Amino acid sequence: MLYEQIAEMFPFRWNKSPFSFRLHTTVGIGGEAPLALFPEDIDGCVRAAEWLEWKKVPYVVLGNGSNVLVSDSGFDGVVICTRNMKNIRAENSCIFAECGAGLDRIVYEAAQGGLGGLSFLCGIPATLGGALYMNAGARGRYMDSVVLRVEALVNGERRTISLSECGYAYKFSRFMQERSVILGGWLHCERLEKEKILQSIRDARLARAELPKEKSLGCVFRNPQGDSAGRLIESVGLKGFSLGGAEVSGRHANFIINRGGATSRDYAALVRLVKQRVFSETGVLLSEEIRYIGEF
Repeated sequence: MLYEQIAEMFPFRWNKSPFSFRLHTTVGIGGEAPLALFPEDIDGCVRAAEWLEWKKVPYVVLGNGSNVLVSDSGFDGVVICTRNMKNIRAENSCIFAECGAGLDRIVYEAAQGGLGGLSFLCGIPATLGGALYMNAGARGRYMDSVVLRVEALVNGERRTISLSECGYAYKFSRFMQERSVILGGWLHCERLEKEKILQSIRDARLARAELPKEKSLGCVFRNPQGDSAGRLIESVGLKGFSLGGAEVSGRHANFIINRGGATSRDYAALVRLVKQRVFSETGVLLSEEIRYIGEF
């Protein structure tokens, strides 16, 4: 009854059956939630989050589901799914995008207007909200190299947060440590010839061509300073090792793939095993960059 009441509170689309994380995450794993809301814009997202906070209803925010492992028992609360919040607009030499806009689409729309400098984001299967949340990046560049401002709901207050206030570090931001909903962000671009931008996009895509194609969460572990998590995992003989339906990729050892029928229990157990083996044999304690939802 509670979730029916919540659904009727908001005019935007909502799912009429339990929300499946298995169908809405890139790794294809996880249980269900009783309700998901799909706001169409920032105002709708703010209304939903504020109401849920006021009523003390548990909720999580989900974009493309590319960096989250959800418990097999699911999540007993509301999912705010941002995928319909995908407006993008150019403002002089900047791009503003809502949190649900995909990184590829942002890069290509910027390129059409002669705005470059974002090609390192090509191929990362994330929405802007998730990328801003974890300071995503590739090939040595991260979101903090292009972010100007982030619009977010922080502890119930809607704020525009400058780059210096975001607390960015390697695969880290302040948003990981507080109750926040990222709503959108402004990215600084470079005025370049369109063909030059498109060539940099092609180069970025080519660089990602060797990454695993199976269902996964992307890189599971942060790289230790001066080293590579994938190299460490491979050095202890775990490349290709499997547990249940989860497997350390034979192509890139920092990817754990769902080879078919994997459960979150399989996946989490393999993550723990990898951490323990690497620590016992190298003395390096790996830390996950993935986000856990539900009880493990």
